[in-house]
Amino acid sequence: MIKSLLRGVFVTTFAFPVLAAAQSSGLLPPETQLVAVSSAPAATQETFTIAAVASGTAQPDLLVTFTDFQTPAALVSASIVVTQGAAIVGTTNLVSGATTATLPLPAAVGQFTLRVFGTPSAVTGVGTFNVCVAPKATPTACIADASLAGNITVQSAPANPTLSTLGLTLTVSTAGAYIFTYADDQFPVPLSVAPSLALFRGSQAVAGAVPIPPSPATLTLSAGSYTLLGIAQADPTAQAGLYAVSVTGPAGVAPLLSATFPVGTLAPSWQRNNPSAQSLTLTVKDFQFPAALTNVSALVSSGAAVVGSATATGGASNFAALAGPLQVWAYGTAATGAGSFEVDLTSASASLLQSALGVDNGGSEVYAFVPPQPLAAGSYQATANDFEFPSSLSAVQFAVAQNGTILAQESTVGTLQFTAAAGPVVLLVAATPPTDGSGLLDVNVQTGGAAPQLKFDQVQLVNATEQFTSQTFTIGAAGNFDVTLNDLMFPAQFENLALVASSNGAVLGKIYGGGTFPITATPGSYQFTVIGIPAGMQQYGLYGIEIVNAPPTVTLTASPTTVAAGGLTTLSWTTTNAQSCVASGGNFTGSDLAATGTTAVVVAATTTYTLTCTGVGGSAPGTATVTATAGPARSGGGGEIGPGAVALLGLLALVGNRSRKLT
Repeated sequence: MIKSLLRGVFVTTFAFPVLAAAQSSGLLPPETQLVAVSSAPAATQETFTIAAVASGTAQPDLLVTFTDFQTPAALVSASIVVTQGAAIVGTTNLVSGATTATLPLPAAVGQFTLRVFGTPSAVTGVGTFNVCVAPKATPTACIADASLAGNITVQSAPANPTLSTLGLTLTVSTAGAYIFTYADDQFPVPLSVAPSLALFRGSQAVAGAVPIPPSPATLTLSAGSYTLLGIAQADPTAQAGLYAVSVTGPAGVAPLLSATFPVGTLAPSWQRNNPSAQSLTLTVKDFQFPAALTNVSALVSSGAAVVGSATATGGASNFAALAGPLQVWAYGTAATGAGSFEVDLTSASASLLQSALGVDNGGSEVYAFVPPQPLAAGSYQATANDFEFPSSLSAVQFAVAQNGTILAQESTVGTLQFTAAAGPVVLLVAATPPTDGSGLLDVNVQTGGAAPQLKFDQVQLVNATEQFTSQTFTIGAAGNFDVTLNDLMFPAQFENLALVASSNGAVLGKIYGGGTFPITATPGSYQFTVIGIPAGMQQYGLYGIEIVNAPPTVTLTASPTTVAAGGLTTLSWTTTNAQSCVASGGNFTGSDLAATGTTAVVVAATTTYTLTCTGVGGSAPGTATVTATAGPARSGGGGEIGPGAVALLGLLALVGNRSRKLT
């Protein structure tokens, strides 16, 4: 079947342009993320902020009260967790037989996130609850913005890959007779069973025939809102299908519905706009990478109408299309090996679509990436990297194609040199997952030459049995960052939790289970990928993550550390990630010091010298203590200043004038 790049995984991508003046908070301030297995119902979540009270007034304690409404039946279990930043503030669980559970939030202030998940009655499959966040002194005075009501549903059953449901709202503004028309588009093959469709107004079914064969059917509708529900089943072998429904009304009234709907595993359509009524050409090309496909086809629809179709073996298809939105559908099957193909839709003067899909079969998974920006004509290099994270891939094949033709290919990871014409290219990867789980690969394109420029970068999880989150950041100025991942062990420790940072196809650091690593960033794009598997028998796991500016480091030493009173010691220091430093202690003063330096100071008495440095990541001190001992006895009666004293005074003058800029 066709490989959907996002099927079976949760992918969340954020892009934050980070400028030099806005880096004080780092790339990703501390936050928590909830991981749920694919069959788990969505957890109920609420984020709220508690403001600080006036200075001099005690911040009130809060109390979180969870109540099981026992409607329609009591919950089997419920878990409540409150987090702030990347840490858990508190947790509580509903004890068997109880209807309430409480969680104190002492002197709460700032932003919090509250999450609820659990198990309903096996009989009803659903349970309802309420969460009240209130001052501890008045626990029923719920804070509206912080409290919530919701339900806990039964764990989802595995989906039948051949079934698809439909739910649409139809708004009738003009009463009259409406014609419902259904058509099986027979793409790639006829449906196994014609859709079962029903029309409701509120909770009442509308009397009359629904558009299943025979079709069309006419229903008289009054003005109002209606719901069209349906379920369709694809052919069990192809596991894919396509059908159309249209609803037209009295003369002069715009159609209520004109659309085409996929069934089973048919990949979502590509949406394109045809700028004018014109002749279009649809072409399907089998890349035969890594193996030839047995059936490759594409279909173009406009609303509920099929306007054109083509196959790889039948050649290009020409057809007329009206101006307006078009949907391009594609399907391919593999016989003995995985494969890939390209779909092109063009007019006489422009390309409306050039895209590609991978088709899996057995062990290999095939991915087709089309960079969003077409390339200029010239020389380029494309690289496929196995990040060996969390495990090494068993095998990788890699290719670059353009206009349906393979330009270069390799039977392993590595770099391909290729020359492209102006226009889009397709990056093809066939990867075999590790025998013990999943792997992570990176595909990127850079310009050729001595100073390559990144044009495209994509990270892809292979055999996505784990939950997968990828965040992409664009850094506008150089900086140092600390990347931290923590397993919050709620409701239990993750079976597997890991994070990898990468840029331009290179791994910058990895974490397994939890920890921190630093990265030094220059302007460019950076990807941070987290993979998590909740513990066995658990549907959820909770982790904390942050990517923040690295704090300054300061090292200050003295040599010697013991001198006679009035003697000299040399202070030496090194700093990192600092924008300014302030010296203090004895006659060690100044705020314009170099990042690395030395200076001599006179030790009049035992003194602790301090160098406090500040940067975008915070502040940090460095200290050194020098002990002064009693000096030699002095003779009375005064006298001339000797050569040694003159040298000492000169040195003190030099120290007082010493000043260098922090770099």
